[in-house]
Amino acid sequence: MTGKLNIEQANSSAVSDLFVVIIAGIGLLLSTLDTGIINVALPTLVHVFQSSLTAMSWTITLYTLALTGTIVLFGRLSDHYGHLTIYVLGLILFALSSMLCGIAQSVSELIAFRILQGIGAAMLQATSAALITTIIPESRRGPALGTLGILLGLGPVLGPSVGGTILSMVSWRFIFFINLPIVAVALFGCRRLKRIVQEKRQDVHLNVAGNVLLSFSILSLLLSLSAIGDATLVAILLFLLFALLIGGFTLRELRISSPILNLKLFRNRQFALAMLAVFFFGGATSIGFIVPPYFLETVRHLSAWQSGLVNLSAPLGLMGFSRLSGKRLGQVGAKRLMGIGLTVMVVAYGVLSQMGVAWSPLLLASLLFVYGAGAGIFVPANLSAIMGAVGRETQGTIGAVQRMVQNLGIAIDTAIAVVLIRMHSGVGSEGLMVGFRAAWGYAAGTLGLTLLLFAWLAIKVRLRQRV
Repeated sequence: MTGKLNIEQANSSAVSDLFVVIIAGIGLLLSTLDTGIINVALPTLVHVFQSSLTAMSWTITLYTLALTGTIVLFGRLSDHYGHLTIYVLGLILFALSSMLCGIAQSVSELIAFRILQGIGAAMLQATSAALITTIIPESRRGPALGTLGILLGLGPVLGPSVGGTILSMVSWRFIFFINLPIVAVALFGCRRLKRIVQEKRQDVHLNVAGNVLLSFSILSLLLSLSAIGDATLVAILLFLLFALLIGGFTLRELRISSPILNLKLFRNRQFALAMLAVFFFGGATSIGFIVPPYFLETVRHLSAWQSGLVNLSAPLGLMGFSRLSGKRLGQVGAKRLMGIGLTVMVVAYGVLSQMGVAWSPLLLASLLFVYGAGAGIFVPANLSAIMGAVGRETQGTIGAVQRMVQNLGIAIDTAIAVVLIRMHSGVGSEGLMVGFRAAWGYAAGTLGLTLLLFAWLAIKVRLRQRV
C-alpha cells in the first residue's frame, strides 16, 4: 500500500493491530524496565562512584519526579502536534539519555542524565495508549488494550532479572546501553506507521500556565513523600505547597475555556470511580512489590533470587489475564470487568492481611498470582473506560492523566508501606509481621472501598431503570 490513510480509517490490511500495540507498548516497557534495572544496580553504582546510597537513590527519585511531573504536558502536546510525533521524539530522547547515562563519569552526571531519561519516559507513557485508541478501531480495541496490559506487566518482571544478569556478566553501563537496540526497533516501526497513517493535528490550546501549575504541584507532592521520616518539617511544608498549587490549578481550570482536563468529567461518577480505582490500584500494586521481598529475605531468610522468583507471580498473573480481559471487553463491558478484577484483588490482599511468620513462599506466590490475575482483568477495562470518556482530540491528555494518577498512587502507597514497616521494624519478626499485615490490609481496604462504590453506583442505576 503506497498512500497514507487518515488515522481514523486505518485497517488491518494496512497495519496489524498487534504491530501497533507492540510499537506503542515498547514505550511503556522501556520506562518501567529502567526503574527495576537501576534498583538492582544501586549497590554496584555506590561502589563504582564511591558514593552513598542516599546520593545514588536520587537517580531513581528524580527520574520518577521528571516522569510524573511532565507527563500531562506531553500528553497535551501530543494532542496538538500528533501522538506519533511526540512518541518518536520521546524514543529519541530516551535513547540519547540512556547513552549519556551509560558513559557518565560522575554521580552528578548520572543524576542529570536520569532526569533527561525521565522526561523521555514521560513522552512515551503519555502517548502509548493514545496511539492504540486513535489508530485501532473501537471494535478491535479491547484485545489491543489487553495486549498492552501484557507489555505493561513485562517491565517489572524483566527489570530486576535483566539488571542482575547484566551486572553479573558485563559492565553496569550496559543496563543503559541495552535500551538502544530496543529503541532502534521501535523507531523502525514508527517509520512504517508514519508511512501508513496520517495524524490530524488537533486544535488544542496548550495551556502552558495550567501545565506549569500542575507539574509543580505534583513535584511538591512527590518531594514531600520522599522527605517523610527523614525531614518531617520539610515534608509538611512541601505538602502545604502542593495543596496551594493544586488548589490554584483547580480554580484556574474551572474558569478557563480550554482546561488541560475538563474537570466537569468528574461529575460523571463512572469516570470519577475509574480514576479513583486506578489510583488505588497503583498503590496496592506497589505494596505487592515492597512487602514480599522484605518478608521473604528478612523473616524467611531466602536469597534475593528466590525472593525475585516469588515476586514474578503477580506480573505473570497480570500478563496471563490481560489478553483474556481485552477479548471480553465488548461482551461483558468495562464496568463489570473492573468490578470482577477489583473483587479478585480484594480477596487476594484480604487473605494476605492475615499473613503469618510460617507462611510458605509457595502460598505467598499463589496469592500474588491471584492478585495479578485480578489486575489483568482490571487494567484493560479501566484503560478503556477512561480513554472512552473523552473524544479523539484529547486522547493523549487523558492517557497521560491516567498514567500520572497511577504513578501518584504508587508513590503515596510506597511511602505509607515504608512507614508501616518502619514502625514495627525494631521488635523482631512478629513486630514486622504486624507492619506487613497492616500494609496488606490498607491496600485491601482502599480497593474494597472502590469496589463498594462501584456496587453502590450499579444498584442506583438499576433502581432508576426500574422507576
